[in-house]
Amino acid sequence: MSEEKKIGYRDIFRQKEYMKLLVAGLINVFGDSIDAIAFTWLVYQLTGNAAWSALVFGINSLPTILVTPFAGVWVEGRNKKHIMIGTDIMRACCVLFVAFSYATEWLQPWMLVATTILISTVEAFRGPADTALTPKVLEREYLEYGLSLDGSLSRAVSIIGTALAGGIIALFGITGAIYIDIATFLASAGIIGFMRYQEEKVSSGAFSGKEYIRSLKDGVQYVRKSGTFMFFIAACVVLNALLTPFNSLQAPLVEEILQSGATMLSVISVAATGGIMFGSVSYPWVKKFLSARKLFVLCGFGICFYYILLVAGRPLYVYDLPAYVYAAVWTAFMGCFASWLMTFMNVEFIKKVNEEYLARASGILTAANVASMPVMSFLISAIIGFTGTVAIFAGTGIVGGIVCVFMARSRELDEMEEERNPSRNEIEQTT
Repeated sequence: MSEEKKIGYRDIFRQKEYMKLLVAGLINVFGDSIDAIAFTWLVYQLTGNAAWSALVFGINSLPTILVTPFAGVWVEGRNKKHIMIGTDIMRACCVLFVAFSYATEWLQPWMLVATTILISTVEAFRGPADTALTPKVLEREYLEYGLSLDGSLSRAVSIIGTALAGGIIALFGITGAIYIDIATFLASAGIIGFMRYQEEKVSSGAFSGKEYIRSLKDGVQYVRKSGTFMFFIAACVVLNALLTPFNSLQAPLVEEILQSGATMLSVISVAATGGIMFGSVSYPWVKKFLSARKLFVLCGFGICFYYILLVAGRPLYVYDLPAYVYAAVWTAFMGCFASWLMTFMNVEFIKKVNEEYLARASGILTAANVASMPVMSFLISAIIGFTGTVAIFAGTGIVGGIVCVFMARSRELDEMEEERNPSRNEIEQTT
């Protein structure tokens, strides 16, 4: 039996076509991190009303939830590269309209709402195309390192873009920041245009309602009868649910549990970011030593215990230094566990789902993933008035731990472990 080939991050940099896809994605992330700040500033400056900012932010996720499952069906059987180029150019045109309208003092709040919906709708087509394109330019054996590199670099670029956004707006104004965003879309489209890979036979582009309905039903049947895919949905929903209290209640966490102020908020934010980035980079190494079930148990219970440990450590919070160290260490671990679990799910998803259904399955998974966050946020807002922040954090740890116990017993995790060989094993369609 031949010795297993050693793979590292250096091998990923030699995958030229995947590197083009990765760099184009990073440019997109940089542009998105800038326009997230620029659009928020623009909305408030245009209206002077915080409600409009909340409205624009809220509707941004609606097309992802409502359109992506159907967009994924349309993407299947079509040239993924052309779709990504087209969506990048369309987004650039939408943002150019905003910049021009603002510069000529013609922009109205309702135009921002309409443009935001249109941009998010276009993005609903790009995501499934990106996912379906990945296994075509990156071989199965490189997936763990490739997706880990993508995750860590995307996080770093997002932080850099967010940090630079204020300075860019100060130097070039909102319009200048938006023009930079336009340039990132066009640069992404140009890089993707130079990608070379073997595309399967694609449709002529003519839309057939009957064919679309047939593909939609076929995809739904595939998803419904695939136990592994249902596990992916459940795992992603549970992960989002576990992270929602931390993401949505940081201010109450700092004041009511950690008994501190703005400095502590910065400490846990930096610690979480550092943990996430370390988790992305170290995932391939960790996966060599842990089975799928052990990794799932470690990460799931690690996140749950984080909430309990924060509450249990309250006696330490009367002293600043022990409080900072205690909160930072456990928050970094939590970020690392979350990163490992998300990378694990991303890698296994691409490995296990048949390429023929990858875009459709990606659309459904993305919609479920995004929808779970506002649902959990609403549930927390409804409960917290009766229980308080301490009970929410402790309850999340306890209930989440119980859910993880049941999910860790899933046979789907055993099937994922059986996939650790060079050949591509796909989920067979149940007939």
